[in-house]
Amino acid sequence: MSSPVVEGSQIPLAPDDFDALEQRVLRMVELVRSEREARAAAEARVHSLEATVKSLEDSGLSAEQQVLALEERLKEANQKVAQLMAQSAQTASSVESLERERETVRVRVEKLLKHLEEIPA
Repeated sequence: MSSPVVEGSQIPLAPDDFDALEQRVLRMVELVRSEREARAAAEARVHSLEATVKSLEDSGLSAEQQVLALEERLKEANQKVAQLMAQSAQTASSVESLERERETVRVRVEKLLKHLEEIPA
């Protein structure tokens, strides 16, 4: 009595069916492998971008510090310019005073020379 009932562990497969199943399994393994590689590459890219963002944030703080330092230097330079302008005004005033004094001395010297010329030798 042979019955066509097949037990669960005895599924008859034709060699072509087995090859087709093997090919499907190999394609799935390759697909899983390529997806894992793509995921690893994406994660590496995310880490790289996070590092870039961190670096840009750090350099942004550095840039802000540089701006503050430059603003301080500009303030100091403006103070120095104001001091130099005040000194320039004082110097101009001194020069004018000296020119007036020189003119006064010149006039006095001319008068003295004129008096000397008038004295008989």
